[in-house]
Amino acid sequence: MKAFLIFISVFTYHPGFEIEYEKVFGENYTWAVSWLQSNNEPLEKYAQEYALPVKELKAIIFPELIRYNKVFDAIEVESLKYLYVSEGVHYADFSVGYFQMKPSFAEMVEKDAVKKLSSDFLSKSNVKQWEGAIDNEDARRARVKRITNINDQIIYLCAFYKICQDKFSTHHFASAIERVKFFATCYNAGYNRKEAAIMGFQARNNFYKYNYSAVSAYYFNSCTLP
Repeated sequence: MKAFLIFISVFTYHPGFEIEYEKVFGENYTWAVSWLQSNNEPLEKYAQEYALPVKELKAIIFPELIRYNKVFDAIEVESLKYLYVSEGVHYADFSVGYFQMKPSFAEMVEKDAVKKLSSDFLSKSNVKQWEGAIDNEDARRARVKRITNINDQIIYLCAFYKICQDKFSTHHFASAIERVKFFATCYNAGYNRKEAAIMGFQARNNFYKYNYSAVSAYYFNSCTLP
């Protein structure tokens, strides 16, 4: 649907000056906002089911929607169906779907959910199939299907959020927006890292020369929906 971003801004960040990301990313930003509005119902449904703040969930994955590319996604999904299913994560670990999830991310979430999340979470019908996180062709084929399905992607996102809550339970967040920035960095850089490493990643401008967590925070502040 969209081409990759074809420009990199020459502007740099100055303290006290908030970058207007809707102008930086143009139609990609507008499309991401529109997608979240169109898919608000399933996001609300699962957020309520798992007692999570839907606005934070949206903000966390907002940068991924900005860089989502329908054409490249279709190619990568087909590659995953062959390479990942037949050979495993070490041979193919592409980001796919609207939330740009990799098989390695899905595998890690599944395993950690089984270990760390409550039996109530795991009792949900969509999550029962995670138990065991078996690594064979049938399991990998089912996993590719899940990470390319919007409802399952939202469930993975909810599990990710809960795992981060558990892992970083002693981390003090001064506000919801600080939690959004930290969890967005966990999503982008990997929540399996140590807290200090995640904080280091949070300071980097590695999202088209901009700050990933700042883009999430900007959407969180500007979003009018819950």
